[in-house]
Amino acid sequence: MSTPGNAAPIAPPAATAAPDAASLGAQPDAAHGSTAPRMRGHAWGPLRREWVKLLFQRRTYLIWGGAAVIPFLISLAIRLSHDQGGGGGGGPAFLDKVLGNGMYVPLAALAVLIPFMLPLAAAMVGGYMIAGEAELGTLRIILLRPVRRGAMLLAKWAAAMLYLAFGAAILLVSGLLFGWLFFGLHPMVTLSGSTISIAHGFGLTLLVYLFGLAAISTMVSLALLCSVVTDSSLTALIVTVVIYIAINIVIAFSYFAWLRPWVFPYYYSEFLNFFRDPVYWRPIVKGIESFAAWSVGLTVAAYIMFRRKDVLS
Repeated sequence: MSTPGNAAPIAPPAATAAPDAASLGAQPDAAHGSTAPRMRGHAWGPLRREWVKLLFQRRTYLIWGGAAVIPFLISLAIRLSHDQGGGGGGGPAFLDKVLGNGMYVPLAALAVLIPFMLPLAAAMVGGYMIAGEAELGTLRIILLRPVRRGAMLLAKWAAAMLYLAFGAAILLVSGLLFGWLFFGLHPMVTLSGSTISIAHGFGLTLLVYLFGLAAISTMVSLALLCSVVTDSSLTALIVTVVIYIAINIVIAFSYFAWLRPWVFPYYYSEFLNFFRDPVYWRPIVKGIESFAAWSVGLTVAAYIMFRRKDVLS
């Protein structure tokens, strides 16, 4: 229809295209702010963030470096002691067998560390997880985001266990390396006197290290609980270590022998039963059950307290 003056017809305004669902859904996937409802790999986001935090701490590399050096020191000390006419016997389990076979070096290193040093490392990592954030003033900032406290706590526990697992892997590889360099790798003799192949011995050693990780998970959970209670990572570390030492002192007395099967430190040395022929599974299974019960119970207690905690820093 023409207009007066032969003016050009006025075109109707173009309809605004409605945004499609794909364009609406693309923005949250690309966004990285706290308001984005979803990100790719969002389920692993908290764990990834906690892992990156651990990698930027100097203590991480000190502990991992110590895990690599300890098998070297054990191998060197035993070699020098033998060269000077001293014996290699005595001390923690498997230490007297190192001189003839380097396959025992990872086991001797674990036997040296598991009574105190590994629990101390677990207490350091677990105690820092919540209290360390409170010390830096970042805990309140993190909780301002729409995050669930339970998911955050679980991510911190998982990151601590991953950290310790990586350290255990370094200890295992370093033990095999220096054991091979100093003494060579040979078929192993079990505590029952039978001989097993190198591959079989390595499989049992791997099971021993997995058992050690399960044992240390109790200390991580205990330290996490102490970290929730206090706002000081040093206080959380000290309280965790004091509780661990107190339990060991109490169960050392025969009067409290009835208490031993109910506390987790009592089962820390049960990894020796992997090297019996046949494997003595009963104390091993009891130890794993105790570790699982204590770790889950302490973590749940930490979650309940953290959920009700008023975060002021």
